[in-house]
Amino acid sequence: MPFINEENIGKISFISSIVIIVLLTATLGFVFVQDIYSNFREDFKRVEVNYTAPQKNRLMSDVNIQARLIDGRRRRSETELKNDAKNRVYEAHAVALNLYQKNRGNNNPEEIQSVIKEALRPVRFHDGNGYFFIRSVKGVAILYPPDPEREGLNIKLRPDKYEIDLFGEMVQIVQDKGEGFIKYQWPKPDIDEAKRFEKIAFVKYFEPYDWAIGSGNYIDKMQDRIQQSIIDHLNSITPDLNYPDYIFIYKLHNMNGGDEFATMLVNPNRPDLIGKKIADSYKDAKGKLFRKEMLQGIRDKGEAFVTYWYKKPGTDEMIAKLSYFKYYPEWEWIVAKGTYLDSLEKNIAHLQDNLRHEIKKTIQYFVYFIIIIGIIFLCMGYFFSKGINSIFQGYKRTQKEQKDELEKVNAALQIKATTDPLTTLYNRGYFNHCLKNEMERSKRYGSALSLIIFDIDRFKQVNDTFGHLSGDIVLKELSFLCLAIIRDSDILARWGGEEFIILVPENDKAAIMPFAEKLRTLIEKHPFSIKTQVTCSFGVVQYIEEESKDDFIKRADQAMYKAKEEGRNKVVFL
Repeated sequence: MPFINEENIGKISFISSIVIIVLLTATLGFVFVQDIYSNFREDFKRVEVNYTAPQKNRLMSDVNIQARLIDGRRRRSETELKNDAKNRVYEAHAVALNLYQKNRGNNNPEEIQSVIKEALRPVRFHDGNGYFFIRSVKGVAILYPPDPEREGLNIKLRPDKYEIDLFGEMVQIVQDKGEGFIKYQWPKPDIDEAKRFEKIAFVKYFEPYDWAIGSGNYIDKMQDRIQQSIIDHLNSITPDLNYPDYIFIYKLHNMNGGDEFATMLVNPNRPDLIGKKIADSYKDAKGKLFRKEMLQGIRDKGEAFVTYWYKKPGTDEMIAKLSYFKYYPEWEWIVAKGTYLDSLEKNIAHLQDNLRHEIKKTIQYFVYFIIIIGIIFLCMGYFFSKGINSIFQGYKRTQKEQKDELEKVNAALQIKATTDPLTTLYNRGYFNHCLKNEMERSKRYGSALSLIIFDIDRFKQVNDTFGHLSGDIVLKELSFLCLAIIRDSDILARWGGEEFIILVPENDKAAIMPFAEKLRTLIEKHPFSIKTQVTCSFGVVQYIEEESKDDFIKRADQAMYKAKEEGRNKVVFL
């Protein structure tokens, strides 16, 4: 007899209710668990992004600062070499001119030329690698101490051999400007002629005999000394165990990698690796070929962020580390800095514990739910479960709507709490918060930090003459004008009334004064909406280490009042 019939309608309803309740409850349980997993993944990504984004910005900033310092040292070395070559040639030129003037009435030109040559020939400097040379503008070698046999010959050097028409450019320099610098590749005395070294020379025209007198300096020795100085300094820095970030540097030999693709120059955490060749096949504690990943970024973009597992200073523990690598092509260095991510790992572990706890609670809840619903609402299972689902979905919608509304309110409150309502600039409270952070960063990294306070000259007359509404318009126009010129990293705020303040990180006196003067001139020349000229008085200061926030601002305020005392529309540094 078929089970589905009128006699069994009660059983069918009973069984159907049980099946529907179990299926619906299991479905809801699955949705809840999936929602928990989804929230966990979102929380994980948010924690990772919120933690690593500022770390990346900080590492990039620190490495770029170090690269700029290295580049500054390199450029200064070339300037010193140029000045040295120029001064020596000026001395040789003065000697030649003196000998010419003393002998021109008593000796013939050939004798005078010989006296000049022999006076300059024995002069040596820079460990014997430096000497004076003379060449006529017609191409004849007059004086060449490393190889006197060339003297008197018109030697035309092939451009394809020396990369440039060397003596042709020298002649062009003395004929066009009388003197100047030239950079080229040249052999050293007593070293294989085929080996070339980069050299900077200075040549000066000697009019009596149509000569070019010159001398040059080899770049490599000074750069070697500077490089070693930088390497020794960075290796001498002991990593702080509480803040174990440090600069490390590779000397790159092969951009494509290999067993000896680079030499470790700087690594305070691993002194055992300094001076040794390193391979890109090296794996971290998790088996990752992080050096290959780094080289790929260097080849593609000249920089790379890489996360890998590495020994933490002061311990034998392997910790996840995020490092930023930047290629410095002038010396074929890779400059890098890393930070350990143990705090991030702890946050992730905490999230995983919470996830397990939430899943356990959810499973327990649904077991109890099935039992209670099965006992109490067995006959009404289908309709009741359907109602529960409807209520649940409505609850989620309400929760989402409330969450969206709360986010909007929070966003509005955040804007209101940090900005000035008239000018839309940052307000005083938010500026003080930023100032505190930048002062701490300046202390930590030793970077420059400057402050500008300025206000509108005779602003009361503007309000009295044109009305407060016009005065408010001037404040807005001035705000937009200043926003157009400052950098993204600068912080501009309305300090009060007609007074404004700008925090300028990474700028010392040499950089901030031209900027303040440029801003003053821009305001002075700007056609504001009122029919009178608007000017401002500026007070500029640079942060002094251990100075308090109030003293820092007070000095800027004093500088501004000094500008007003000196006639307004001025920039005063104090």
